[in-house]
Amino acid sequence: MSGNLRPRSTHSNSFTSNTTKQQPATLAKRLLFPHLPPGSDLPPLFASPACSPELNAEAYDFLALALRAFVNTWWTKVTRYDKELLPEITIVLTTVLRTLETRLLSTDFSLFMFSVVPSLITQHYRDYRHATSKVSTSYAMGGAVPLPLLFHQMQPHVAISPEGKIDEEYFRQAFDHVLRSCLPPQDYAPEAERYIVREIILKVLVKDVIPRVTQPWFIQRTILDLLGPSPDAESDKVCHLICFRIRL
Repeated sequence: MSGNLRPRSTHSNSFTSNTTKQQPATLAKRLLFPHLPPGSDLPPLFASPACSPELNAEAYDFLALALRAFVNTWWTKVTRYDKELLPEITIVLTTVLRTLETRLLSTDFSLFMFSVVPSLITQHYRDYRHATSKVSTSYAMGGAVPLPLLFHQMQPHVAISPEGKIDEEYFRQAFDHVLRSCLPPQDYAPEAERYIVREIILKVLVKDVIPRVTQPWFIQRTILDLLGPSPDAESDKVCHLICFRIRL
Protein backbone atom coordinates (compact mmCIF):
# COMPACT_ATOMS: atom_id res chain seq x y z
CA MET A 1 0.00 0.00 0.00
CA SER A 2 2.86 2.32 0.74
CA GLY A 3 4.17 1.74 -2.77
CA ASN A 4 0.84 2.77 -4.23
CA LEU A 5 0.64 5.94 -2.19
CA ARG A 6 3.86 7.50 -3.45
CA PRO A 7 2.86 7.84 -7.10
CA ARG A 8 -0.45 9.40 -6.03
CA SER A 9 1.38 11.96 -3.89
CA THR A 10 3.80 12.73 -6.71
CA HIS A 11 0.96 13.05 -9.19
CA SER A 12 -0.95 15.32 -6.79
CA ASN A 13 2.08 17.55 -6.25
CA SER A 14 2.78 17.79 -9.95
CA PHE A 15 -0.87 18.59 -10.62
CA THR A 16 -0.81 21.35 -8.00
CA SER A 17 2.38 22.83 -9.39
CA ASN A 18 1.04 22.70 -12.95
CA THR A 19 -2.16 24.37 -11.81
CA THR A 20 -0.14 27.14 -10.14
CA LYS A 21 1.98 27.62 -13.24
CA GLN A 22 -1.08 27.70 -15.49
CA GLN A 23 -2.77 30.52 -13.57
CA PRO A 24 -3.39 33.39 -15.99
CA ALA A 25 -1.43 36.59 -15.56
CA THR A 26 -3.28 39.59 -14.18
CA LEU A 27 -4.28 42.50 -16.37
CA ALA A 28 -1.65 44.72 -14.75
CA LYS A 29 1.10 42.22 -15.47
CA ARG A 30 0.01 41.70 -19.08
CA LEU A 31 -0.30 45.40 -19.91
CA LEU A 32 2.16 47.16 -17.63
CA PHE A 33 4.89 44.54 -17.14
CA PRO A 34 4.81 42.21 -20.15
CA HIS A 35 8.47 41.23 -19.67
CA LEU A 36 8.12 39.97 -16.11
CA PRO A 37 8.69 36.23 -15.80
CA PRO A 38 5.64 34.12 -14.95
CA GLY A 39 4.94 33.79 -11.25
CA SER A 40 6.91 36.89 -10.25
CA ASP A 41 5.35 39.64 -8.15
CA LEU A 42 4.67 43.15 -9.36
CA PRO A 43 7.19 45.78 -8.23
CA PRO A 44 6.04 48.07 -5.41
CA LEU A 45 4.07 51.03 -6.66
CA PHE A 46 4.37 53.11 -3.49
CA ALA A 47 7.55 54.36 -1.86
CA SER A 48 6.45 53.61 1.70
CA PRO A 49 7.21 50.05 2.86
CA ALA A 50 4.12 50.19 5.07
CA CYS A 51 1.79 49.84 2.07
CA SER A 52 0.18 46.42 2.00
CA PRO A 53 0.47 44.07 -0.98
CA GLU A 54 -3.31 44.24 -1.36
CA LEU A 55 -3.17 48.02 -1.83
CA ASN A 56 -0.33 47.63 -4.31
CA ALA A 57 -2.34 45.10 -6.34
CA GLU A 58 -5.51 47.21 -6.26
CA ALA A 59 -3.62 50.33 -7.38
CA TYR A 60 -2.00 48.45 -10.24
CA ASP A 61 -5.37 47.06 -11.32
CA PHE A 62 -6.85 50.56 -11.32
CA LEU A 63 -3.89 51.89 -13.30
CA ALA A 64 -4.15 49.06 -15.82
CA LEU A 65 -7.87 49.69 -16.30
CA ALA A 66 -7.27 53.41 -16.80
CA LEU A 67 -4.52 52.85 -19.37
CA ARG A 68 -6.56 50.26 -21.20
CA ALA A 69 -9.53 52.65 -21.38
CA PHE A 70 -7.73 55.86 -22.29
CA VAL A 71 -4.63 54.68 -24.19
CA ASN A 72 -4.98 51.12 -25.43
CA THR A 73 -8.21 51.86 -27.31
CA TRP A 74 -6.44 54.13 -29.81
CA TRP A 75 -2.84 52.88 -29.51
CA THR A 76 -3.78 49.41 -30.76
CA LYS A 77 -5.16 51.06 -33.90
CA VAL A 78 -1.84 52.79 -34.50
CA THR A 79 0.21 49.63 -34.00
CA ARG A 80 -0.60 46.17 -32.71
CA TYR A 81 2.99 45.15 -32.10
CA ASP A 82 4.50 47.89 -29.94
CA LYS A 83 3.98 46.88 -26.32
CA GLU A 84 6.37 49.42 -24.79
CA LEU A 85 4.14 52.49 -24.54
CA LEU A 86 2.07 51.38 -21.55
CA PRO A 87 5.13 50.25 -19.53
CA GLU A 88 6.80 53.62 -20.22
CA ILE A 89 3.70 55.50 -19.07
CA THR A 90 3.61 53.31 -15.98
CA ILE A 91 7.18 54.32 -15.14
CA VAL A 92 6.26 58.02 -15.41
CA LEU A 93 3.11 57.64 -13.32
CA THR A 94 4.99 55.63 -10.71
CA THR A 95 7.60 58.39 -10.42
CA VAL A 96 4.88 61.02 -9.96
CA LEU A 97 2.99 58.92 -7.42
CA ARG A 98 6.07 58.16 -5.33
CA THR A 99 7.17 61.81 -5.34
CA LEU A 100 3.73 62.99 -4.22
CA GLU A 101 3.56 60.24 -1.60
CA THR A 102 6.94 61.20 -0.15
CA ARG A 103 6.00 64.86 0.03
CA LEU A 104 2.62 64.15 1.60
CA LEU A 105 4.10 61.87 4.24
CA SER A 106 6.68 64.49 5.18
CA THR A 107 4.13 67.33 5.42
CA ASP A 108 2.42 68.38 8.62
CA PHE A 109 -1.26 68.96 7.82
CA SER A 110 -2.24 70.09 11.32
CA LEU A 111 -2.47 73.78 10.44
CA PHE A 112 -4.33 73.02 7.22
CA MET A 113 -6.88 70.67 8.80
CA PHE A 114 -7.55 72.61 12.00
CA SER A 115 -7.29 76.19 10.74
CA VAL A 116 -7.55 76.55 6.97
CA VAL A 117 -10.28 73.97 6.31
CA PRO A 118 -12.65 75.19 9.07
CA SER A 119 -12.18 78.78 7.86
CA LEU A 120 -13.00 77.81 4.28
CA ILE A 121 -16.08 75.83 5.31
CA THR A 122 -17.30 78.67 7.53
CA GLN A 123 -16.81 81.25 4.77
CA HIS A 124 -18.62 79.10 2.21
CA TYR A 125 -21.50 78.50 4.62
CA ARG A 126 -21.86 82.21 5.36
CA ASP A 127 -21.75 83.14 1.68
CA TYR A 128 -24.31 80.47 0.86
CA ARG A 129 -26.71 81.73 3.55
CA HIS A 130 -26.11 85.27 2.37
CA ALA A 131 -26.87 84.31 -1.23
CA THR A 132 -30.00 82.44 -0.13
CA SER A 133 -31.33 85.53 1.62
CA LYS A 134 -31.01 87.53 -1.63
CA VAL A 135 -32.79 85.13 -3.98
CA SER A 136 -36.18 86.89 -3.97
CA THR A 137 -34.90 90.45 -3.49
CA SER A 138 -34.16 93.23 -5.93
CA TYR A 139 -30.50 92.29 -5.68
CA ALA A 140 -31.38 89.11 -7.59
CA MET A 141 -33.69 91.00 -9.99
CA GLY A 142 -36.80 89.70 -8.30
CA GLY A 143 -35.72 86.07 -8.49
CA ALA A 144 -34.42 86.16 -12.06
CA VAL A 145 -30.85 85.45 -10.89
CA PRO A 146 -30.57 81.86 -9.63
CA LEU A 147 -28.94 80.87 -6.37
CA PRO A 148 -25.83 79.25 -7.97
CA LEU A 149 -25.02 82.49 -9.79
CA LEU A 150 -25.46 84.56 -6.62
CA PHE A 151 -23.17 82.23 -4.71
CA HIS A 152 -20.61 82.25 -7.52
CA GLN A 153 -20.50 86.04 -7.36
CA MET A 154 -19.48 85.80 -3.72
CA GLN A 155 -17.15 82.80 -4.18
CA PRO A 156 -15.74 83.20 -7.71
CA HIS A 157 -13.21 80.67 -8.95
CA VAL A 158 -11.73 80.38 -12.42
CA ALA A 159 -11.87 76.57 -12.31
CA ILE A 160 -15.67 76.42 -11.92
CA SER A 161 -18.36 78.18 -13.92
CA PRO A 162 -21.47 79.69 -12.28
CA GLU A 163 -23.39 76.61 -13.44
CA GLY A 164 -20.96 74.35 -11.60
CA LYS A 165 -19.14 73.12 -14.72
CA ILE A 166 -15.46 72.30 -14.22
CA ASP A 167 -12.98 74.07 -16.47
CA GLU A 168 -10.76 71.31 -17.88
CA GLU A 169 -8.11 73.74 -19.12
CA TYR A 170 -7.51 75.03 -15.60
CA PHE A 171 -6.90 71.52 -14.27
CA ARG A 172 -4.86 70.66 -17.35
CA GLN A 173 -2.42 73.46 -16.57
CA ALA A 174 -2.42 72.58 -12.87
CA PHE A 175 -1.55 68.95 -13.61
CA ASP A 176 1.21 70.08 -15.95
CA HIS A 177 2.78 72.05 -13.10
CA VAL A 178 2.52 68.97 -10.88
CA LEU A 179 4.32 66.88 -13.50
CA ARG A 180 7.01 69.51 -13.85
CA SER A 181 7.70 69.53 -10.12
CA CYS A 182 7.58 65.73 -9.72
CA LEU A 183 9.37 64.43 -12.81
CA PRO A 184 13.07 64.61 -13.61
CA PRO A 185 13.93 66.72 -16.69
CA GLN A 186 14.48 63.71 -18.96
CA ASP A 187 10.97 62.40 -18.22
CA TYR A 188 9.26 65.79 -18.40
CA ALA A 189 10.89 66.84 -21.70
CA PRO A 190 9.09 64.45 -24.13
CA GLU A 191 5.87 66.31 -24.92
CA ALA A 192 3.89 63.40 -26.35
CA GLU A 193 4.51 61.20 -23.34
CA ARG A 194 3.81 64.06 -20.92
CA TYR A 195 0.56 64.99 -22.68
CA ILE A 196 -0.68 61.41 -22.55
CA VAL A 197 0.05 61.16 -18.82
CA ARG A 198 -1.56 64.54 -18.18
CA GLU A 199 -4.72 63.66 -20.09
CA ILE A 200 -5.04 60.34 -18.26
CA ILE A 201 -4.91 62.13 -14.90
CA LEU A 202 -7.32 64.76 -16.22
CA LYS A 203 -9.88 62.25 -17.43
CA VAL A 204 -9.79 60.14 -14.28
CA LEU A 205 -9.98 63.03 -11.80
CA VAL A 206 -12.08 65.62 -13.64
CA LYS A 207 -14.47 63.26 -15.40
CA ASP A 208 -14.90 60.55 -12.76
CA VAL A 209 -13.53 61.39 -9.30
CA ILE A 210 -14.31 65.09 -8.71
CA PRO A 211 -17.96 65.01 -9.95
CA ARG A 212 -18.58 62.05 -7.65
CA VAL A 213 -16.87 63.18 -4.45
CA THR A 214 -18.51 66.63 -4.62
CA GLN A 215 -22.03 65.21 -4.58
CA PRO A 216 -23.87 65.91 -1.30
CA TRP A 217 -24.87 62.26 -0.89
CA PHE A 218 -21.24 61.15 -1.21
CA ILE A 219 -20.05 63.66 1.39
CA GLN A 220 -22.83 62.74 3.81
CA ARG A 221 -22.22 59.03 3.37
CA THR A 222 -18.48 59.47 3.91
CA ILE A 223 -19.09 61.40 7.13
CA LEU A 224 -21.54 58.77 8.39
CA ASP A 225 -19.13 55.94 7.54
CA LEU A 226 -16.33 57.69 9.42
CA LEU A 227 -18.53 58.32 12.45
CA GLY A 228 -19.84 54.77 12.55
CA PRO A 229 -23.09 53.65 14.17
CA SER A 230 -24.27 55.50 17.24
CA PRO A 231 -24.13 53.78 20.66
CA ASP A 232 -27.91 54.09 20.93
CA ALA A 233 -28.37 52.22 17.66
CA GLU A 234 -26.10 49.43 18.85
CA SER A 235 -27.95 49.17 22.17
CA ASP A 236 -31.30 49.08 20.32
CA LYS A 237 -30.07 46.19 18.19
CA VAL A 238 -29.00 44.30 21.32
CA CYS A 239 -32.36 44.93 23.00
CA HIS A 240 -34.28 43.76 19.92
CA LEU A 241 -32.13 40.64 19.73
CA ILE A 242 -32.69 39.84 23.44
CA CYS A 243 -36.44 40.37 23.12
CA PHE A 244 -36.55 38.16 20.04
CA ARG A 245 -34.73 35.33 21.83
CA ILE A 246 -36.99 35.65 24.90
CA ARG A 247 -40.06 35.31 22.69
CA LEU A 248 -38.61 32.17 21.17
